[in-house]
Formats: sequence, structure tokens, C-alpha cells
Amino acid sequence: MWKIAVVDDDEKILEILREKLSELGHVETFLTGEDFLDGEEIFHVVVLDVKLPDYSGYELCRMIKEKHPETWVILLTLLSDDENVLKGFEAGADDYVTKPFNPDILLARVKRFLERQKKNLYDFGELKVDATGATVYLKGKRIHLPKREFEVLLFLVENAGKVVTREKLLETFWEEPVSPRAVDTVIKRIRKAIEDDPNRPRYIKTVWGIGYTFVGGGR
Repeated sequence: MWKIAVVDDDEKILEILREKLSELGHVETFLTGEDFLDGEEIFHVVVLDVKLPDYSGYELCRMIKEKHPETWVILLTLLSDDENVLKGFEAGADDYVTKPFNPDILLARVKRFLERQKKNLYDFGELKVDATGATVYLKGKRIHLPKREFEVLLFLVENAGKVVTREKLLETFWEEPVSPRAVDTVIKRIRKAIEDDPNRPRYIKTVWGIGYTFVGGGR
């Protein structure tokens, strides 16, 4: 389920957007930046007012993007001049909506973004692989994988149910000649990151003498 946050000190706006955006997923609302930062949830979309009682929306946007660059941030503001719009984009905002605004248009913008994301989001229940953001989530928490480990995992996910040989992985992800054991080492690191018990993997199965297959969490 998509997770959306709305941060605004106007309770009426929070109420309108909670009702409107709830058709897309789970919506949480916050009156202050502090309230938002106190939570540990990772949101797919954050609708963020520029003028909050405790934080500048630009500052909060930077903080969100530093921790979760894949989160899509929409700034809400009364300030529509070029200088402030540019300031918002420099802070990392993905979109900029000027108050007063039409909630249906905001809904359409969020919906369009989520539809694009859905095409590149592989959801296996507790495990989610986001191809666009190059991120992995396990039980709702973001898991850090180095570049090569992520690329190998994504390749296996994109070929779920198929056996991928060690030779294919070597050919795809290693430019220099290395031992097939290099593949096993990377798979071991991936399993350590995503498996509850790496010795009894749910997601990446070994096909002895050939390679690996991604099975989506089944035993």
C-alpha cells in the first residue's frame, strides 16, 4: 500500500487532503515538522507546506531527501515568485503547488507519480525492490545494498522464476575476469541483508552447479 504524508499547520487543508488522497493509499497528517520527524515511517509521497510553525519547508525537504531520496516531495506555498520556486527545487522538491490549489489536481499529480512508480516497484510482501529509486525495503525498513549487490538482486527479481547462471551474472556485472566464486560472495551478501535466515533462504534459491533463481519468498 502506498504511504502518503501531509505536513501543514492548516487543519482544514489536512482534512481535505486526507480525504482526497486516501483513495490512493494510507495517509498520515502532521501539523508540525517536529511531529513528522518524530515518526520513523518511510513515505512514498510527502506533501509539505513551506511555512510551518517550527521548520522551514525547504529545510524539512532537504532532510527528507538526504535520508530518503526516493520519496517524492510536493511543496505547498503561497510564494509563487520565481525565486521561491527555484529555492524549492534546489532543496530537492519534485513538484511545487501554489496555494490556493485544486485538491483534484494535486490528487492527479500524486496519482501520476504513483502509477509510474508501480511499474518499477517489485512487491513480494515483506520484501520490496524499487528499481527507480534503487532501493530495497524489508518489513517496511529501507535496506542498504552496495551498487553491485543491488544490481544483481534486481536482475534476479526481473527474471523471477528463471534460473540465472553464474556465467550470465559474471558476463553482465563483471568487466574483469573473476572466479565464479565472486558471484557466490555477492549472493551471500544479498542474502545476509534480506533473508531472515541466510542458510535457509526464502527469496534467492541455489540451483546447484548452475546458478540462482529468485522465488519471491516461498519456501
